[in-house]
Amino acid sequence: MPESGDIILTDNRSDKAILADIIKEVEQTPQEQWKVLLDMIRLFRRSSETQSSSAETWNAVVNQIRNETSQQKAARQQALSKLLQSWEDEGDEQEQKETLEFLQQALNQNRTSNRPLFPFCK
Repeated sequence: MPESGDIILTDNRSDKAILADIIKEVEQTPQEQWKVLLDMIRLFRRSSETQSSSAETWNAVVNQIRNETSQQKAARQQALSKLLQSWEDEGDEQEQKETLEFLQQALNQNRTSNRPLFPFCK
């Protein structure tokens, strides 16, 4: 049986044994920390649900793309081409350069390190 504080990456024990360890860990946690622990458990569960949901959504999109008709593929490619063209048309190169310069200077200011993030920035 693992000692308190041990990290186990794989566990072949039964669900009951794992639950017993979880309860033991909670009981060993100071009661004033239980709310924080509960919040962490809930956040972990929600994160796991989101990851599953994201993976399912990704798989659905991949399957949809794989099963497209030639007309659907052509329409998607045309829509993507229009989107890329609109980004190119909107771009103002001078404005983008000025924005980059501003961001580099702002990020270099007030750093705790004396080394700038962007050493070649004016």
